[in-house]
Amino acid sequence: MLRSRIVITMGDPSGIGPEITEKVIRNNSISHKYNLIVVGNRNLLTHSVPDHVKFVEMEEYSETTFPKCIPNNVSGKASMDYIIKAVELIKNNYADALCTCPINKKSIQMAGYKYKGHTDFLADLTGADNYSMMLGCSELKVVLVTAHIPVKDISPTLTKEKIHATILNTHNAGRLFGCFPPKIAITGLNPHAGDSGVIGTEESDLITPAVKQARRRNIDISMPYPADTLFCENNLKKFDFFIAMYHDQGLIPLKMKCFKSAVNVTLNLPIIRTSVDHGTAYEIVGKNKADETSLINAIKTADMMVKNAKTY
Repeated sequence: MLRSRIVITMGDPSGIGPEITEKVIRNNSISHKYNLIVVGNRNLLTHSVPDHVKFVEMEEYSETTFPKCIPNNVSGKASMDYIIKAVELIKNNYADALCTCPINKKSIQMAGYKYKGHTDFLADLTGADNYSMMLGCSELKVVLVTAHIPVKDISPTLTKEKIHATILNTHNAGRLFGCFPPKIAITGLNPHAGDSGVIGTEESDLITPAVKQARRRNIDISMPYPADTLFCENNLKKFDFFIAMYHDQGLIPLKMKCFKSAVNVTLNLPIIRTSVDHGTAYEIVGKNKADETSLINAIKTADMMVKNAKTY
């Protein structure tokens, strides 16, 4: 089978993205296994790029000295330009999947972008209006109904339609992860999943109707679980995917299970996109302490998704 062509964006030049990219491309056991294409700038690396790795130099930044360890508009603009170029490569069939290093939300907003991160920017670039954020490892895959919003806005943001769309995106993702049809579990929003309406009605008004609608489409999904009992070991073995109503509800158990190895995946984009599950880590830039494990796993996950997309 042909090796997957995976384009890596170096992320925020002021963060650890260049360091983990360099560690990966100089790891022969990884870089020889895939056709890797790096989008970024060579001046951010401490060694030359191996001959077997393709490098797309963003010329407008080739002489730039980026500020280190702080949010800034120059790095914010460069990190977004890397993404634009990588998506262009995929659209023109030069790459099969995108794997992104971390960007800084403050920096991209300082550069004039309205986005909160990669996901909504990629949705705009690819014309997607219905997408979901998934974070996972081999033991646990969590899909979020809402992501980067304040806690006070979670309940007003939830709708039956949004929950059902997340269920459908999760179900369809089973093909890309080699488990179709997948078994899906879903959390409630409130403690004890509302306790029959005593502690809240989002379960009866929104979540359960969305589940019943999905079941009518023969989707294998549970009724709402109390979030504090869903992520037990027995359930991790029973279900392929877990849907959480909000960010911390799903990601606290995920990061307790696989903090260094987790991968971020955007579901239902017209392209395959994976990412590291960590930030720019300004506090360790230049100290050779950045761990590339999540980037390696993101590459492996992208490769698996590419191959499963061709199989199913």
